[in-house]
Amino acid sequence: MGQLLICELKKLKRCNVFWIILAGAFFSAFMTYVQFVMSKSVDNQVSNFMEFYMAAIWNNFFVAFPFSITITGGMIFNQEYSNATLKSIMTVPVSIKRLSFAKVIIIGVLAFILSLTNFIFVVIGAALLHLPEITTFHLIKSLLQICGIGMCIYISVLPLIIWGFRKVNGYYPMMCIAFMYGFCGNFLIPRGLSDYYPVTAGLRIIQYDVLPQGNNAVAYITMLAVLLLSVLMIVFIPYSYEKAIHLKAEKKGQRDKVHKR
Repeated sequence: MGQLLICELKKLKRCNVFWIILAGAFFSAFMTYVQFVMSKSVDNQVSNFMEFYMAAIWNNFFVAFPFSITITGGMIFNQEYSNATLKSIMTVPVSIKRLSFAKVIIIGVLAFILSLTNFIFVVIGAALLHLPEITTFHLIKSLLQICGIGMCIYISVLPLIIWGFRKVNGYYPMMCIAFMYGFCGNFLIPRGLSDYYPVTAGLRIIQYDVLPQGNNAVAYITMLAVLLLSVLMIVFIPYSYEKAIHLKAEKKGQRDKVHKR
């Protein structure tokens, strides 16, 4: 597994996932910054750092993180198609399931990097606005909550990423679903269903302040259920890697028969 992880890290040089991470982290922080600038110009209301990073967390869960993590994970899985490495994978003694788990771990690491980068941009935005209460306590709390929601959203979109790699460029429709994934959560929170919906369950887990009363245990069970579903999908669902190779072999055999005739 260690060698597989190293190989997957080396493969990251062939795609632009780090630019996507940078753009996703910046977009959320910049959107929050613009919202606070506009709010200040309208009513001249005094805000603090806690309100700023809470708004950033909302923007993260609402659109930025589900979309960024899904497209990053999709590109990592889709590399086996775009780089034409399917035949090479099947000729070496490496389990497709182990390879998939290695990719999932790498995506988790990248989701954590996305969260850290977003935290840095959030702090920079708060400093540019000269917001009060940028204390050590609030910095540590915001770091833990931003990274926490990042990892929860990573778990939430894992089934989409895993399902998307069943065919070439299959992550494209998954990106659209991921966008709606966070968007729909915005309407479930007022109805008291946030603990049963994976993306919003992450808000309960990180103790997000602006939430109606709920059940922490249900939120944890929801996240564990999604994680278990992801593992079951890797273990039991047939893989496009294998299907693609068999299809290519069948097509080649059919072409050979036609040429012989």
